[in-house]
Amino acid sequence: MSDMDTEPDKLVNTKKTLPWGWIISGLFVLVLIVGLSLKAVEGTFTYYVTTPEFVDHRASYEGKHIKIAGRVKIGSLQQQDTTYNFVVELEGRELPVVYHGLAPDTFKEGVDVVVEGKATTSEVFQADTLMAKCASKYEAGGLPPLEQQQRKL
Repeated sequence: MSDMDTEPDKLVNTKKTLPWGWIISGLFVLVLIVGLSLKAVEGTFTYYVTTPEFVDHRASYEGKHIKIAGRVKIGSLQQQDTTYNFVVELEGRELPVVYHGLAPDTFKEGVDVVVEGKATTSEVFQADTLMAKCASKYEAGGLPPLEQQQRKL
């Protein structure tokens, strides 16, 4: 007799069960990673407003890291070492700004600027970043001298 004859027929379970513990653990880790990533990215977003928007709604921006766009008012720029005091204006609204640090070469009175800092209740905006637009780059034929020379080559 063969082995088959002595043993009763057994039902063989060919259906594999999913390792639910591993699946749940993996989903938990995935949710944790996505949550932490979103929290980290949240700090990198910065509101961008114009000077009139900021001046008219200052209270709503309080405590937020914000970028403000405007133009440096002619006659307002004062510099002492690496501290710059100036007024940003746009559409008749003005915002006094103080910036500590190195300013770009293009920074001067009458240029468009974007200042970045944390909005507070103070009348003077404390900027920690200063960006100045170079108008000559956007005008026809107004490339800076170095770029003009490179184009000739």
